[in-house]
Amino acid sequence: MERLFTFLLSGQNAESHLSVIAIAILTSALAIFFLSRQSLQSRESVLAFGATVTLAELGTFFDTFWSTHSSLWGTSPEPATVLSGLVIWASATGAGWLYRCHRRTIKSVILAGSVLAFGMTFSAFYILCAAVEPGVLAYDLWVVLFVLVLSATLCGFAFWELGSQAASRPRLVATALLALALTLLPLGCMGSVLPFDQWLTLVQQPDSALFSPLAVLCLSGFTALILLFCLASLLDIRVAIAQRQESDRMRHLADGTFEGLLICRNETILDANNRIQEMLGLDLPQLQEKRLSDLFQDTGSKQDHVFSVGDQLRVGNPEQRELLGPNGRRIPVEVLSRELPYVDGEATIVAVRDVTERKAAEEHIRYLALHDSLTSLPNRRALESVLGQILEKSHGDDGPQAAILGLDLDGFKAVNDTLGHHAGDLLLREVAERFQSQLRDSDYIARIGGDEFVIVLRGVTSPADAQQLAQRLLASLWQPFKLGGHDAYVGVSIGIAICPRDGHSAQMLLKCADIAMYQAKLAGKGQVCEFQRGMDVAVRERHDLELELRAAISRHELMLYYQPLFGRDGKIIGFEALARWPHPHRGMIPPDRFIPLAEESGLIVPLGEWVLRTACSVAVNWPSDLSIAVNLSPTQFQRVDLVGTVRDILHETGLAPSRLELEVTENLLMEDVPRALALVKDLRALGVRVALDDFGTGYSSLAYLHDFPFDKVKVDRSFINKITNDANAWTIVESIIVMSHKLKLRVTAEGIETGAQLELLTDHDCDEMQGFLLGRPMPEEEASRLAEVVRQDCDAAD
Repeated sequence: MERLFTFLLSGQNAESHLSVIAIAILTSALAIFFLSRQSLQSRESVLAFGATVTLAELGTFFDTFWSTHSSLWGTSPEPATVLSGLVIWASATGAGWLYRCHRRTIKSVILAGSVLAFGMTFSAFYILCAAVEPGVLAYDLWVVLFVLVLSATLCGFAFWELGSQAASRPRLVATALLALALTLLPLGCMGSVLPFDQWLTLVQQPDSALFSPLAVLCLSGFTALILLFCLASLLDIRVAIAQRQESDRMRHLADGTFEGLLICRNETILDANNRIQEMLGLDLPQLQEKRLSDLFQDTGSKQDHVFSVGDQLRVGNPEQRELLGPNGRRIPVEVLSRELPYVDGEATIVAVRDVTERKAAEEHIRYLALHDSLTSLPNRRALESVLGQILEKSHGDDGPQAAILGLDLDGFKAVNDTLGHHAGDLLLREVAERFQSQLRDSDYIARIGGDEFVIVLRGVTSPADAQQLAQRLLASLWQPFKLGGHDAYVGVSIGIAICPRDGHSAQMLLKCADIAMYQAKLAGKGQVCEFQRGMDVAVRERHDLELELRAAISRHELMLYYQPLFGRDGKIIGFEALARWPHPHRGMIPPDRFIPLAEESGLIVPLGEWVLRTACSVAVNWPSDLSIAVNLSPTQFQRVDLVGTVRDILHETGLAPSRLELEVTENLLMEDVPRALALVKDLRALGVRVALDDFGTGYSSLAYLHDFPFDKVKVDRSFINKITNDANAWTIVESIIVMSHKLKLRVTAEGIETGAQLELLTDHDCDEMQGFLLGRPMPEEEASRLAEVVRQDCDAAD
């Protein structure tokens, strides 16, 4: 080793060392350039690398050899030089082939470096041995082995660095390492040779060939290579174990994710985690046999690949795809991809997220947004969408027609109130099923709220088709509904609008059907009405009248009229309070026009309380033997606080309860008989009298007379009008009078308009009489004056 350092640091060889370094750097840069060029074919680049290294090694060797032994300048032993060049070229191309064709490991790069270093060392000593023949070359073997091992290591690191993924640094480092090896080998070999007087000998032993320098060099070099190879193998094993552990850790981490992961290069699948294998029903070898585009449903895209791995995906925007699962099942997925370093170059990692549950949840949310949760029928939003599609197909009046049927149940509120909301829900479901059973597959039914339904009848040739369906729908509700052990009956009122005749928008068609349905209800419920021009005017007028009625009640613009009630002796015994509406522009509006409107809108509650309070306030100033009668509406009668309201008004006004008479109708009692009976009894307990109005027009009049503690019965005017010219009508009225007296009930005949009617009723002991013949409804001032006359007559009689 001392000899080697002395040679390297010798001043007389400095110029030679510099020229060797220059040659090594230049040729190393050229060799590395050839080996690293991807554009060249692998064979061409390896051959060029081998030739460059050969020239470099021969150049650096002869530069060192001739400068050390100047007496031999310009000479080279033949054919040793040619054979050495071939050995160097063979070892260089072999090393290049190992670098280009094998997976880069510690063992492969050390092997490539050792082959290159051994070839160059052997060639150097082979030329030296040829130069000294027939003498025997004497050299320091330990120095040679040191140079050989160091050079092999430098060449190995050069190959390792050249295979790095960095852009420019590996070429520079690899060039420096290879240049250092090309410099060290000739200088080290020349420095290991002993002085000239020690190795130029003419004596050669017969068996000295077995121990020639080249044989010893080959054996020693081979031993050194074996040791290097074993060391590299151990390092490779340790690295492989570490990489396997890291790979297992990363695979477990990848397998633990909810997304499927694919690692691909172009369309080739390199690796995949367990999740994507489960989604596809394929194992890893089967996956690696497929192309990436084979895993996804073709979307008809014109792209070359199934994925766009451009900027949109790289910034994290997912792409919607369908994955082809087992048995051809399509799995909705979201796909993201990005580039990342992988083994032997760049690769694309594709993340596949199964969004089946999310899609199902979105579909369920969309279903809930477009369907009624109770009946599972489409709702108004879905209906308007369907109507929009129908309108698009019907351009003008010549397009295909469709009919829109608006349906509203009759009597549903009574079922809901008497049997409970649960029974009402069951009823709506069964009604929906009965309606659906009458429809064709092309027809469409929706529930738009409460007890309202809409049916769209497609392909209508004439309005008669809609009329026929409407009649079938009416008939479908004739059978009773079984609701928790109870039979329930409901009907339906139907309005029909024709598309596009009656409207060119979904809202307009629904409005027309609703207007026609409203007219069907006004006609007596359970009816079918087709929309006609002008109906909307009547509805608009009714709506305006409702708004005006609401304002009139709040401003106290209504007034009470009082119709006198007479006894058999012709004397006034009381008055009946009747509401009147003196409209500032429409004139006097009769009760039969605004009272039903107040009933439907709920205004009857404040109106009824105002009538009761005002009538009691006026009657308290009349003679104590005059009573005041007030009609109760069904809405008032159903209020829980009716008894409390009557009690409070009597207390406020100071009217004696016995002077107040409340009139109820049979229809009012029918909706909830037990509750109505309790209310009548509570009112009687206050001292208030209760009369049954319009007797004879209901369904169970005799039962009501038996069950309810009424004070009086009022015979409906429809019978009184006929008693003088219809024997049957008189028989009924006479029977009512006799029966009522047997039950100790007073009888009032209303609607008397002729003297014959009055005489007939008086002769048969009718208790009370009322009608235009006796006295018309009058304002408060006239009624008060008439009451004052009654007071004066009473005082005179006393």
